[in-house]
Amino acid sequence: MISVITICKNAENIIGETVSSIFQQKDETFEFLLIDGDSTDSTINTVKSLIEKYKFPANRVIIISEKDKGVYDAMNKGINNAHGDFILFMNGGDKFYNENVISNFEKIIEKTSADAYYGNTLMEFYEGKGILHDNEEINRNPIMPFIHQSVIVKKSLLEYHPFNLKYKILADYDFFYWMRMTGCKFHYEPFIVSIYDAKEGLSENNPLIIAFERDEILGIDKRKHYWIRKIVLHCTVGLIQPIKNIAPRFLLNFYFRKKKSESSSSKNI
Repeated sequence: MISVITICKNAENIIGETVSSIFQQKDETFEFLLIDGDSTDSTINTVKSLIEKYKFPANRVIIISEKDKGVYDAMNKGINNAHGDFILFMNGGDKFYNENVISNFEKIIEKTSADAYYGNTLMEFYEGKGILHDNEEINRNPIMPFIHQSVIVKKSLLEYHPFNLKYKILADYDFFYWMRMTGCKFHYEPFIVSIYDAKEGLSENNPLIIAFERDEILGIDKRKHYWIRKIVLHCTVGLIQPIKNIAPRFLLNFYFRKKKSESSSSKNI
């Protein structure tokens, strides 16, 4: 069984699309967990109304609403309360590509043996188009060529190596790096799993923090003269977000079109 976990807080404007895409899944065995950070808006009521609308079985729903220490603390909480053999995180604002995603994963699990299964992601950028993440043989990131919305992982591994809360953005990258280093098996299937809003969010708006956290995870920060790299990062990567904050939309469109053209999978959209 697959457990789909949604992490959110005060997400009344975006939670509807996410949860609807989950409840529309044709698979009739998965469970849904909402881990809410003590929202003060109508997030919880919106989800409850969707449970009634889609007649989603109450015995396959877990809702927890309480304060937490951040996104990864909430994700760890979801893992500890899940009952599935595999876990997929579909956070507020993102959604499944179609209604067959979970059933596709279940079929793949029956035919193959792996610790993690993943597919492609439709990335939504400012120009309203998309870019697909490909497998590790094509993608430039061999550690995590996917986002966590498009991968299912054995719960037992997530319990053994929970997300490290000292990382504010790359705790999932840290986890998958650990999986790679310990020889865990990954299985890729060429189908689109999720639609991801790549315009906003922690991973899109904090490039300098991401660079420093990645260096720590990979041990680069322990190298001699690392202080030189820190200066270079501040003068290069550190300027990306301030520029993005003030840049006209047409320049952002040009930037993301360039990213799209560099992707080997753009032809599939």
